[in-house]
Amino acid sequence: MKKRLTGILLSLCLLSSLIIGCGTKAENSETIALTENTNAAASTAVTVKTADTDAADLKDTWDESAATMVNLQGTAIAVDGAGAIGAGSILTIDAAGTYVLSGTLNDGQIVINATKDDEIHLVLDGVDITNLSGAPIYAPQCDKLIVTLAEGTTNSLTDGGENFAYAESADKEPNAALFCKDDLTINGTGSLQVAAGFQNGIGSKDDLLIVSGNISIKAADHGIRGNDSVTVLNGAIEITSNGDGIQTNSTEDAEKGWIIIEDGNFKIHSGHDAIQADTSLCINGGSFELTAGGGSTKTAPENAESDSYKGLKAEGDIQITAGSIVIDSLDDSIHSNGSIIINGGTLELAAGDDGIHADKDLTINSGVINVNGSYEGLEGSNVYITDGEIAVVSSDDGINAAGGSDGATTGGMFGPDRFGGNGDYSIQISGGNVTVTAGGDGLDSNGTITISGGRILSIINSTPDNEALDCDGEVAITGGTVIYGGTGTGAAPGADAAQSYVYVTGISAGKEVSVKKDGQTILSFIPEQDCQYLILTSPDIVKGGSYEVYSADTLLSTVTAGEGGSTGHGFGGGFGGGSRGGKMGEAGGERVRPDMDMPDKRGTERAQKPGI
Repeated sequence: MKKRLTGILLSLCLLSSLIIGCGTKAENSETIALTENTNAAASTAVTVKTADTDAADLKDTWDESAATMVNLQGTAIAVDGAGAIGAGSILTIDAAGTYVLSGTLNDGQIVINATKDDEIHLVLDGVDITNLSGAPIYAPQCDKLIVTLAEGTTNSLTDGGENFAYAESADKEPNAALFCKDDLTINGTGSLQVAAGFQNGIGSKDDLLIVSGNISIKAADHGIRGNDSVTVLNGAIEITSNGDGIQTNSTEDAEKGWIIIEDGNFKIHSGHDAIQADTSLCINGGSFELTAGGGSTKTAPENAESDSYKGLKAEGDIQITAGSIVIDSLDDSIHSNGSIIINGGTLELAAGDDGIHADKDLTINSGVINVNGSYEGLEGSNVYITDGEIAVVSSDDGINAAGGSDGATTGGMFGPDRFGGNGDYSIQISGGNVTVTAGGDGLDSNGTITISGGRILSIINSTPDNEALDCDGEVAITGGTVIYGGTGTGAAPGADAAQSYVYVTGISAGKEVSVKKDGQTILSFIPEQDCQYLILTSPDIVKGGSYEVYSADTLLSTVTAGEGGSTGHGFGGGFGGGSRGGKMGEAGGERVRPDMDMPDKRGTERAQKPGI
């Protein structure tokens, strides 16, 4: 069957892709888009497709003179026109055409059983349909069912709940109050209220397209389910569901099962995932208020590691280009079993587990991202940050590459995470304003940490075995302003660092800390907690220079850049090239952390977590 959407780009991401692309394209074509990640080792080619558009998908008007008019009369149906037959409280539509429905059915059903080439335009012009033993609207066969919500009308569908009986028991169908075995489109400016006490609210066995409308769903299982795809262009959608809010589930074709959202207002309270794609998920705009699994403060159930309670989830890749997204999730707020790229939007996240997790790579190129509470804030096999306003609060690590390097063997309440990639794990930051407040390590990598630009603040309030910057390989700071420290003794870069630094101790919360030279402020910030130590580095701090460090108006000390610090517990490697470390303030030398030769059990065990 020829699939028709509305000029939307579907990301069919290669397994090795770091970047996925989706958006709007005027002409229909298949193309290869070359997208460059300046932090990655090489550019990544991504295959994207556009599909044909039917004008009928967008058409929410009709010609009454050519339409069949149907009046629902409680226990009877009056039909004026061709293509439909009313028998008691059952309306059967068996031919292509436009059918305008109004009135009430106390216990009845609309059945669309046409040919596989017939397109049915069903206008809901103020209906209230209840089926005490099944689905109010059931389309076992047609080419496409287009449902228009007439302007100014409220339409209601109520299924049979616990008395629901499948019309096709072998296929267990229909499984939604509004169910189409073929493509389903919903448009119009009216309202649709769905009470699905049995399983799903709205379902399509093929592609499901929502152009517009005010849709409210209460579902015993999933709110909206499209097997092959779900595309939303606009509309106001409110869902309360015991299962997922919006879901795809394509088990027969690996290139299907995607979700694309262009715009709209979404309020979803889901018992499991709020939005879950079987392959890729792309959000290009819209306003989202998502609560998954009862929210981040709820206690996880006993089967937490086998079930999923995420805000946005995809088995493949996720791309976010715009939108206002607020998520409160029992599990990860955003989770991909592939890669994630964020090119814009505003994200406010509260997670019982990870704020944003990618099994493969997490790339942030723009946007405002606030992880207001999490077990771990941002994590992926590799984490690339080129720009954006990012603030992370975590009870464990703030930014994590492939499970980190602290030797822990457990994850959050959902157990260890898994990671893909080839083992060359890294955190690479080349721009942006990044603030991390962590109860574990601040930035934690199973490989390397490279900072070449931006402003990075990493403050930890943790046990002595954690660090504000921690990795198994090398830490290289070659640009940008970096401030890190907190509890413990910390470690300064050493005399061979590519970019010099100032080391200070005994910093009080709430008082502006500033580094000055000859009365001119080089950099400053206000710590939210007491810091036993701080390291401040920027291109404006020159090795060997004398600098004054102030707390508010009080001079704490005059220090020499590139000197000072503690060797008590330092990086798992060198800092900024040169030697692999060196005692603080001394060139050369050897600095080995006590656990340097220990295997990272945490990284190994995290890789075994199922991709839920």
